[in-house]
Amino acid sequence: MTLIGPVTRILLVPSLLRLVGLLLLVEAVFLAESFQGLMEAALRYDGSLGDVLYLLSFRSPEILDLALALGMLIAVYFTIAEARNRAELIILATASVSWTRVVGFCLMLGAIGACLSFLIAAYLLPLARFAERIALAELRKDYVIAQVLTPGPRSTVQTFDDITFIATQPHTDAQERGQLFVFQPGEDGGWRAAVSRDWNIQSPDNGSQYDIVLKQLRAYDKAAPIAGRDHARPISAITTRNARFAFDMDDIAPNPERLMRSDERPLIQASTMNSDADPDTRTRIAKAVARALLVPAAALFALVAILAAGGGYGRYLALPIAALMIVTLDVIGRTLMGNAAALPSVLLYGGGALVYLAPPLAYLLWQGEQLMIPVRGAP
Repeated sequence: MTLIGPVTRILLVPSLLRLVGLLLLVEAVFLAESFQGLMEAALRYDGSLGDVLYLLSFRSPEILDLALALGMLIAVYFTIAEARNRAELIILATASVSWTRVVGFCLMLGAIGACLSFLIAAYLLPLARFAERIALAELRKDYVIAQVLTPGPRSTVQTFDDITFIATQPHTDAQERGQLFVFQPGEDGGWRAAVSRDWNIQSPDNGSQYDIVLKQLRAYDKAAPIAGRDHARPISAITTRNARFAFDMDDIAPNPERLMRSDERPLIQASTMNSDADPDTRTRIAKAVARALLVPAAALFALVAILAAGGGYGRYLALPIAALMIVTLDVIGRTLMGNAAALPSVLLYGGGALVYLAPPLAYLLWQGEQLMIPVRGAP
C-alpha cells in the first residue's frame, strides 16, 4: 500500500480537520471550566490575566491526552460514513481498491495518534505539572515579597511558619504603614503576641537579610499551664519605644523547590525506559502505553460502529455505544496494565495491543467488505 494512495487522499484531510476541530472544542470547554479556579488562585496573589492564561496553558496537555481517543473515534466515524454514503468508497472499489485500504488508513492514522498520545503522557504532561507548580510558587513568592517590601499603608493577613501577621491601615498621618499584630501559638496552650503602633522594613545593601523596625511595641508572653494546677499562669508583658529584628527573606518567601517530583519526571528518558526502572515509573509507562493503544483502537471501533449501525435507527446508537466502549476500555485497560507493569515489556505491551486491536479487527475481517457499499433504506 502506497503511503499517499487514493483512500488517504480522500479521507486524510476531512479526518484531520474534524479531529483538530473536536480537540479544540474540548480544550476550550475544559479550559473554561478550569479558568475560575486558576483565576481565584492568581487573584489571591495579585496575578494578572496574563498569569491566568499562562497557568491555563499547563492544563492543555492533560485535556488533550484525555480527548484524543474520543476525538479520533468521532472524526473517523463521520468522515468514513460521509464518504461511504456519497458513494466515494464504492467508486474506489470499482477501481480495484480493496476495503482493507480503509482499515489500513485507520491503523495508520491511529498509529500517528498513538505516538502523539504517548508523547503527551510521557513527556509533555509531567513537564506541564512541574511548570504549573513552579509558576504558582513564583507567583506566591513575588506576592509575599511585594507585600513585605512595598512602602505605604498595608491591610493584609499573612501566615509564615505558624506565625500570623495582621497589618491594618494607618489611623493618623504620622503612621507610615499602620498597626501590626503578630501572634504565635506555643506548645500546650501557650502563646506569644505583639502589637506595634507602626512598622517599617529596612532593606540591606545586598543579600536576603532585612530588618523590621517596630515602633511603640508591646509584646505579651503566655506560658503553657502547668499540669495538675487549675490557676492560670500570669502573662508577661514588655513595652518599648522601638525594636529592631533581623529576618531572612528566604524564610518567608522561599524559592520554589525545583527538584522534580516522581510524577513530574518525563518518562521518555533512557533511565526510565529500561527494565531496571522503579515500580512507580514502570506503572506510569504502562498506563501511558495503554492510553496510546486506545487511539488506534478508537479508529477501528469507528469502522465497527459504521458497519453495525446499518441504515436503520441503529445509526443513532452506534456512535454513543462505541464511545462508551472506548471509555470503558480506557478505564479497564489502564488499570490492568498498570497492575501488571512488573511483567516483561514484550508480554505486557504485546498482550495489550492484542486485547485492544484484535476484537475490532476480527469484526472487520468478517464484515469489512460492506464498508465500500453505501447504506440504503435509511429512515
